[in-house]
Amino acid sequence: MGTNLSSTFANPKSFGFTLIELLIVIAIIGVLIGITFSGANYLFKAQQEKKGLSDIEALKLALEEFKSEHGDYPRTDDLSGDMQTLPFLTGQRLFQALSSYVDESGDPYANPLKRPKSFLKSEALTLAEQEGNQIQEVTMDFTNSNTSIPEYFAIDPWDSPYVYDYPRRDGNLGYLLFSKGPDGESSDFTKELISPENIDMDNLPVKEPGNW
Repeated sequence: MGTNLSSTFANPKSFGFTLIELLIVIAIIGVLIGITFSGANYLFKAQQEKKGLSDIEALKLALEEFKSEHGDYPRTDDLSGDMQTLPFLTGQRLFQALSSYVDESGDPYANPLKRPKSFLKSEALTLAEQEGNQIQEVTMDFTNSNTSIPEYFAIDPWDSPYVYDYPRRDGNLGYLLFSKGPDGESSDFTKELISPENIDMDNLPVKEPGNW
């Protein structure tokens, strides 16, 4: 007895699913993919922020040890440039001082082979150097075996140099140390906090002054 093809195609249920059921399944799969992607993206952003805060804490610890040894933080008031280039210069000074290539004033030690120990104990910091308009990641050890002064700086998880300044150009006390966050920009204010909407909420920490 032959199969009635016309009745088979006329009845979608003979294939196991109706068109509506197939659309529902596809929609559910799409929702699950979206949830998975959103969750993975959230975790990735959270890991980046955690890495940035961890780097800042490591730099703060090194700065306090540096001050205890030298009596002051590494100074950047002899450096000049616009707010696009200055973070690279001050970042280099921060790294060179904390790695004991230069003293608190930015002067190299008289005998590079007998310079103090490095204050940077976290090799988890991501280091980079500027090649033209590009930032190139580099690797190095934190021993005192290298006598040449590297023009490296620590970068945040979004490939921008950590902003460091001391004494602060905005007139506030202490040193300035923060990450510009995912957008690579900082808040648009200096000494006075004009209004909450001027705060760049993705800076780490959030309320650090801007114009950097």
